Amino acid sequence: MARDKILSRNLILKNAKREFLEKGFEKASMRTIAGQSGLTVGAIYRHFTSKEALFEALVEPTLKGATDLFEYEIDIASDKLNDIYELDGTYIESADANAGVLRMIDYIYDNYDVFDLMFNCSQGTKYESIQEYFVEMEVKGTKIYMAEMEARGLIKNHLTETELHIFCTMVMTPVFEVINHKYDYEEAVEMVKLMSYGQYWAWDKICRLDRREFFGQV
Repeated sequence: MARDKILSRNLILKNAKREFLEKGFEKASMRTIAGQSGLTVGAIYRHFTSKEALFEALVEPTLKGATDLFEYEIDIASDKLNDIYELDGTYIESADANAGVLRMIDYIYDNYDVFDLMFNCSQGTKYESIQEYFVEMEVKGTKIYMAEMEARGLIKNHLTETELHIFCTMVMTPVFEVINHKYDYEEAVEMVKLMSYGQYWAWDKICRLDRREFFGQV
């Protein structure tokens, strides 16, 4: 791609991000974006076929990164069994215990404007149900985590699909709150760590887990 074309595309993306953040997708004006970029609307359409294609160009790379991060956490699901409990089965608050959710918080704050676009400015696009997308990713990972525990005979109470979906929605809510209410990074980290503590405790109670069995204490 020619240098001038790259510069024009980057300028359009910069001004489009500002317009979408200020007005949301539906009220954002391609004419305004063009004017701020020193281009005609037709020139923008030579780079992006529609307003939604422009919005997608802004958010898709970051969404892919978040999806990849979720997939990574799913791949190491079995390791979490060892990371979050002491030998006697009690919960520990450690860097490893919260590593996954803190990696996601770091990623969110490194790309905060784009998450703001997806969560708060995407009405009228395919991203308007983005919270449900992340809940389903959490459901996918939780099913793998549950399978690891089932293989060890740890789960005494099996959740229905509805119950699992509701629980995963609860798990993801602190992350959604961080985005929707624009917490400071330090406040977000402390809030998510606190919620993780409660969620691990609730998880054990709901599924009636006995960690002592896993660690050979009974």
